[in-house]
Amino acid sequence: MEIKEIAILVTYVGLCILTLLFIIKITNRRTIRPGKKSPGYMHISSDEDMAFSKDIYDLDWKPPRHIDEGICPEIMKTLDAAKEISPLLIELSSTLNDPQINPKDVSQLIVSDQGLTAFILKRVNSPYYGLVQKVDNIFNAIIILGYNEIYRIVMEERIKKAGIMPPRDEWVHANLTSSIAAYLASTSSSGISAGPMVTMGMLHNIGKTIIRESIRESPDGFPSDPRDIIRKEIEIYGIDHATLGGEMARRWGIPEKLCSTVEKYHWPMYWSLRDTAQEIPDIIREISFLCISSIAAYNYTNRIKGTYIGPDYYAFIKKTARMDSILSPEIRRDLDRIKKRFPKEEQ
Repeated sequence: MEIKEIAILVTYVGLCILTLLFIIKITNRRTIRPGKKSPGYMHISSDEDMAFSKDIYDLDWKPPRHIDEGICPEIMKTLDAAKEISPLLIELSSTLNDPQINPKDVSQLIVSDQGLTAFILKRVNSPYYGLVQKVDNIFNAIIILGYNEIYRIVMEERIKKAGIMPPRDEWVHANLTSSIAAYLASTSSSGISAGPMVTMGMLHNIGKTIIRESIRESPDGFPSDPRDIIRKEIEIYGIDHATLGGEMARRWGIPEKLCSTVEKYHWPMYWSLRDTAQEIPDIIREISFLCISSIAAYNYTNRIKGTYIGPDYYAFIKKTARMDSILSPEIRRDLDRIKKRFPKEEQ
């Protein structure tokens, strides 16, 4: 009987030791080793992971990362002539960035400006939205259309009131880009609010309008390729529209983080995710969303075809480097509605 009890005890101890070894082995497997991906959202790929996208950044020309020559007098004149943008826009942008946002607070902020209130209600009740019942107050307009749509309308009204009048194609692109950027931000785990992405989407190409209003456009026009546009702008004017957009945003009192993103939104077309993140780590998420959204908007309107940005940026926002990964059926429905709001006959 004694021998049997000893055998049972030995067997029990052996099983305990095996169980402990198994637990240690599983734990070690789950430990993040150097060079392996961490589960966090902001992961910059290792050198091995970057190999697949090396060639796309091997370009024969890249813009200077910082333009120090100054702005030519003609363009400076247009910048100086632009009116200050309404402080209400800055306050509204800040309010939309608050996680505790509610329709009552937003509506109270908007109704403090009677002209803006009238503009929004006129737009909301236009045939474009096709509402069955007339909307007679801002609160209901927010409930029906949502914060982002109302904010885009406010952005349009305030920018035009400041004296900057983008042509139809630029308004379409700005609205499409802001919608895509807001959607990507709100459906990702990035922690970025949709409101700032709407602001940056609406402003990222504002520099093109400033150039057009300052200097006669190049006789042979501009190419469709976004990279070639930047190159030609710098060759002709000494500055590109992204840099100008950032400068205009600063003059309007837009938060610096947003200004810097507008100013550098084109960087992903020239430098890898790792290079950009090392230079401007605090806005790498915003730049990734904004540049990809702008490229997607151009694809949507058939101005260009292709991703134009390395797969590293798409992987960073958890998308594949294909336009159908960005332009999903859900977002396309919203883009179709936006495009209808700007009929070609309004040109």
